[in-house]
Amino acid sequence: MSHASAIAALSVLSSPSLGMFRGSAAVDRGVSRKQLAALRAAGVIERVLPDTYRMTAVKRLNAQRLHGALLWGGVEAAAAGRSAGEVYGLEGVYAPIPEIIVPSSRNVRSYNVTVRHYADRTPLLLRRHHGVATTGVEPTLVSLAAVLDDEELEVACEDGRRRRLTSIPALRAYLDRHGRARRAGVGALRDLIAELDPVHASRSTLEVKTRRLLVAHGITDFVREFPLEWNGRTYLYDFGFAGKRAILETNGRRWHDDPADYEHDNEKWSVPGRRGYKLVLATWSKVTRTPDALLADLEATLAA
Repeated sequence: MSHASAIAALSVLSSPSLGMFRGSAAVDRGVSRKQLAALRAAGVIERVLPDTYRMTAVKRLNAQRLHGALLWGGVEAAAAGRSAGEVYGLEGVYAPIPEIIVPSSRNVRSYNVTVRHYADRTPLLLRRHHGVATTGVEPTLVSLAAVLDDEELEVACEDGRRRRLTSIPALRAYLDRHGRARRAGVGALRDLIAELDPVHASRSTLEVKTRRLLVAHGITDFVREFPLEWNGRTYLYDFGFAGKRAILETNGRRWHDDPADYEHDNEKWSVPGRRGYKLVLATWSKVTRTPDALLADLEATLAA
């Protein structure tokens, strides 16, 4: 096989894995070990893990490193923990290095990959998401619960619920079946879902932060996605205090850059006053920088 043909073969081989390939698979395609060494010396490919290579022309990405780790881990390897969270695109989840899970019979180690082992694959709910072998959303959240702080976990969990990757019933069913008492993350995830609205997921990180701020200060008598009707249309508000005729609505700029959204929000924010409710707006700045002032404003409104 010529030099050009070898590069072409490796390009085809590595295409599904974002430029990553196994040396043994290249040999099966007719590329010799001598040619691999020559291409490596020429800078066309680089070795990233034992018998695992990267096409240097392909841009470096976290997903690329994960593909390489999975190829190195073997056919039964799957993304786990933070890497699985990245595969699902869970908000705020980032894997500094690839995290994979492999059968206990696979004795693989590397400083560049976090490797966990499993004896029983049943609790992992292994599946493919966007073509990547990964643990299911529920076991992924259990793993994340063991390493993320409470707010980070809530942000990730609510993002998964919001995008209908999972639900409170699905999480509870998983924990009831596979949530051993001493399994890392189980207790933290149980505690979290006990606090969350079972139907309505937070629509943003700002909503998560706002909910946590309220609960931390003993304000828990709110209704999530509180409905108010006007002219035959129902508007939903983030935190409603029906008995005190007050509403707390998060106002994050990211949701209002579209002029149509802006007009809709202007109409939405006028409805509480028409229905006799006082409206308090919780912006990112108020929640993160001046929470005491926001709480004072809300408490004064509730007491009015």
